[in-house]
Amino acid sequence: MSTRLKSFQKTCRGKLILVDDDELLAKKIQEDFRKLNMECQVFLEMKSAAEYIRNNDVHGVITDIFLDRTKPTGLEIVSVCKDMGVPVIIITSAIDLHIAKEGLNRGADYLMEKPLNVSELADIFEELWDNPRGLIGRRERFLDQFQLTAKEKECARLILKGLSNKEIAMVLETTVSTIKFYSNQIFEKCDVGSRGEFFNSVFPT
Repeated sequence: MSTRLKSFQKTCRGKLILVDDDELLAKKIQEDFRKLNMECQVFLEMKSAAEYIRNNDVHGVITDIFLDRTKPTGLEIVSVCKDMGVPVIIITSAIDLHIAKEGLNRGADYLMEKPLNVSELADIFEELWDNPRGLIGRRERFLDQFQLTAKEKECARLILKGLSNKEIAMVLETTVSTIKFYSNQIFEKCDVGSRGEFFNSVFPT
């Protein structure tokens, strides 16, 4: 691991999303995270939260299971997070073993019962960020750590899939010279000198 990456990990605080229909509780948790220097954005229902997670850089999600009091719609958030490679913690005030099992089967990383200990939540996310469990999570965590731009991330994901500069240019509908420019920027930011080094840095053996 490079010195630059170690230094970043010591100072990095991720962006969290909290999905809970109890607005007062959600705002309290948000403030507790703020005191820990961690950004936490609140959503009160599933649809807007899922849309935001799909279209923005998110480093972790906390979701209640019963977002409308009657149905476990929080499980939909878990599925979205799994698809995006984002770690997710399920929270609930009434632990139901069947629902808990379903959430974990869909890809949730932890299950916690209310009332919550925010410091414990923060520690869990720090562990998940340092040791991401899935390949997508590892990739996205790495790209975020080195603060790649949206365009650089698009290019980096295709590099990691093994596409040539010409193939990437076709996919992104741009020129080969532009892809070469992005590649050089990516390698410089990530302190690597080749595609092989880049792959090994993202997915170390």
